[in-house]
Amino acid sequence: MKRLIQFVLCLTILSTSAFAKGGIGDKFFFQLGGTIGADVINMSGTFCKDAMASNIDPIEFSSLNVNFATVSFVGRVNFLEISNNSSLSLAFRPAFSFGRAMNDLGGNSSMIRLPLTLGFNSGASATVATRAKTGFSFDLGAEYIKYPLGNAVDVCRNEGGQVLNMKMGWIQPVAVVGVKFFGKKYLCKELNFKACFMSMNSIDNKSAIDNNLYGTISDWQSVGLMVSFLQYLNY
Repeated sequence: MKRLIQFVLCLTILSTSAFAKGGIGDKFFFQLGGTIGADVINMSGTFCKDAMASNIDPIEFSSLNVNFATVSFVGRVNFLEISNNSSLSLAFRPAFSFGRAMNDLGGNSSMIRLPLTLGFNSGASATVATRAKTGFSFDLGAEYIKYPLGNAVDVCRNEGGQVLNMKMGWIQPVAVVGVKFFGKKYLCKELNFKACFMSMNSIDNKSAIDNNLYGTISDWQSVGLMVSFLQYLNY
C-alpha cells in the first residue's frame, strides 16, 4: 500500500508539472484522438511447417483485420530543443482497437498496441515557443501488439475441417508521420499516419488446441496502416 501511495503521489506531481507553464512542463505534450475504419493490419503465416508435422501438408492462411474504431493517446517529451521551431522527442502512443478479422471464417477482434518512438518535430507544436501555424513530425520506433484481447481469432481450417485460430503478442517496427495545423479556435490538431511491418521465421500461438501441431506459426508476417486524427490537450 505504501508503494502504491508513493506511485500515485509521483504520478500526480509529474502530471501537474507536465501541464504547468514554464520549466519542465514546457517539454511535455499530450494528444488524444483516434480513427474510424482507417486502421487495418494484414497477418499471414503457415501452420504445420516444422519437423514435428512432417507428415501433414502445411496450412497457409491470411487474415485482414479491420479495426472499426481505434482510440489513441500520445504522451511526448522533448529531450532536445534545437530551436524554437524544431526538436527531438520521445513519444509513447498506446492505442486500443475493436474490429473484425476478414478471412474465410471471420469474427470480432480487439487489440492493444503500445508503440514507443523517437522523433523529429518541426513547426507547430515542435516547442511551446514556436509561432508556426503548420508543422510536421517524423518518428521511428517499435510497438508491442497484443492480439486479440479476448477469445482467439479463427483464421482457417485443417484438412479434417477443424477450426484453427490464433492468439499472440509480438514486437514490430513502426514509422509515424504527423501533419500539424491550427483550427478555428486556435487548437493544434494533427493528421497522423502510422505504418508497421514485421516478418519472422516463427511466432508462438497461445490459442493452440494441439501445441505440437499448431503451437507455432511459421513464415509470420504482419503489415499495417493507420490514418488517425489527434487533438493536442495542452498546447
